[in-house]
Amino acid sequence: MKSLEFENRVKDTIKRYNLLQPGDNVIIGVSGGPDSVAMLYALAELNKRTEWGCRLQVAHVNHMLRGQESQDDEHFVRDLAGLLGLEFTVKKVDVREFSSREKCSIETAARRLRYAFFEELAEKASATRVAVGHTADDNAETLLHRIIRGTGLLGLGGIRPSRRLSPTSNAILIRPLLHIWRRDVFSYIEEKGLKYRIDSSNLRPENLRNRIRLELLPLLEDRYNPQIKDALTKLGDVLGRSNDFLQSRISKMVEANLKQVEPGAYSFEADLLRHHPPFFQHFFLKEVFSRIDLPLKKMDHGHYNRVVEMVEGVTACKQVELPEKWTACLEGNMLCFRRAATQPRTRAASFEPFMPLKLNIPGATELPDGRKLRAEILSMENGLLDKFKDEKTPEEEILDADKAGERLHVRTRRDGDRFRPLGVDGEKKLKDFFIDTKTPRWERNNVLLVATDAHPVWVVGLRIDERVKITPDTRRVLKLSVR
Repeated sequence: MKSLEFENRVKDTIKRYNLLQPGDNVIIGVSGGPDSVAMLYALAELNKRTEWGCRLQVAHVNHMLRGQESQDDEHFVRDLAGLLGLEFTVKKVDVREFSSREKCSIETAARRLRYAFFEELAEKASATRVAVGHTADDNAETLLHRIIRGTGLLGLGGIRPSRRLSPTSNAILIRPLLHIWRRDVFSYIEEKGLKYRIDSSNLRPENLRNRIRLELLPLLEDRYNPQIKDALTKLGDVLGRSNDFLQSRISKMVEANLKQVEPGAYSFEADLLRHHPPFFQHFFLKEVFSRIDLPLKKMDHGHYNRVVEMVEGVTACKQVELPEKWTACLEGNMLCFRRAATQPRTRAASFEPFMPLKLNIPGATELPDGRKLRAEILSMENGLLDKFKDEKTPEEEILDADKAGERLHVRTRRDGDRFRPLGVDGEKKLKDFFIDTKTPRWERNNVLLVATDAHPVWVVGLRIDERVKITPDTRRVLKLSVR
């Protein structure tokens, strides 16, 4: 395949599935392998000769799994981005530690960490698209992998050309090479004279995915159907489009009916699920689980079936345990999903952003959710700081009273909020701080801030500002507590 033909096919896929819009800020995930290198060059070339006007930047994850090979991959991609004049961001992740801690496979751990990084970077960079290099071969391998392990209609839909990066992300994950075969990738790379890296772990049949690619698919092509990969991708495309149609209808239903009753708790009328075909119930629950950020990879058919049986009254059970400390329960005609608290409550209950309330110092200030923020002035005495650290809860904090001043108020966040987190050099956007501390997007409007007219001095439950910390020169202490 000629390079111009390859690039035009990439362009056709982008146009067919509306993968890019003019002016998009696009993060291109590049491992250094042939697929991602070909995608990077094709997108860069198309961006030059079209009116897209997209801002392209390169992202690389160093999984630290192959020693010097991983380091060499990182250096290669860094140089590649420099050669094309594109911004480059890298993140090193300890896949083995994560795999051990989360009790998942190395492949699953690497994927979860990689996409978590893409989501984090997309939010920080205000990116609208994240491009990855999955090819038609990857789609065929994925379909066969799912069939072998067991799957349903959704799984048989294969890899889709685009999807939301995560339920809470504004960025869209796109796959511009999804209708291009790997043999065409190598033809393009050879004609362009491009270099690329080889991941040696992909050449060893040590996991199921590798065995499918290296052993099973060649056997099926040789002895059963030379066009097996094409047949698999066509099956995925047909079912995928059907799934997309149904999913779009169900998504609107869920959006209109799923209500957040408080942080970590959601509900909808159980009648929406009752007396429907199983495939509809499965789609509906999957959309709900996705929206409440319950990891779909940890859900199995048993979880779905137990929830449906509870709703249909097949069992007398009124509560179903779900992964990640979530539970589903029936309360009258409402199906409720709740996540158990993992730490003492530090956030205000769900409410609309409110006007700043002047802090009564000393005294108590009543908050919109019924709690009170109490302020005390204490003398700095020997042992006070150590005693406070020993007894401190997330809802308590002490500041230097003179540095904080008396013109303090309590409020929720505003656009442009910045502060200097304790232990950090320089100011930081509150938005970036929430990303770094992995504060869920839906919780952020409910985090209380104690602030001066200029900036927050305490992000309640998370961090104080460096400029108001207790020092050896502190004479008066402001103790704040939310009750």
